[in-house]
Amino acid sequence: MIQQYFLILCYLVLSALLFLVDSYRKQLSFVIRIKGILMENRHYLDAYFISGIIIALWALFVPMYPGPVILGDLVPSLWTIYSAFFFRFRFSEKRNGRGEAYFETSTMSRTARYGWITVMIAVIHFILPGYVLL
Repeated sequence: MIQQYFLILCYLVLSALLFLVDSYRKQLSFVIRIKGILMENRHYLDAYFISGIIIALWALFVPMYPGPVILGDLVPSLWTIYSAFFFRFRFSEKRNGRGEAYFETSTMSRTARYGWITVMIAVIHFILPGYVLL
């Protein structure tokens, strides 16, 4: 379905921006507000997490034509689930004050790498919507 294709692209782009905001703070200053809302308000973080899981499962089990019925678009769906869990864990730990023990400055380069991987997955999924990325 075209709706899940659009939703998974939007989720991947937003996740990529959230991954990259720490490394490219000046260029992505408009994302700082979204990141702050997710870190401060548990309800928005829960909604972001649950929507990521639902969108990924929807893309797995109701793929776009001509994708296989069971697998769907595996890579974008798995990366969406990974992003949902990553931000759920990272932002809830930072809010509790324990996040600094887990996330040091060395993880900024790792999250930037995750951001660029997310951008690549979103671009490939956008350019080749009918192909299954396995």
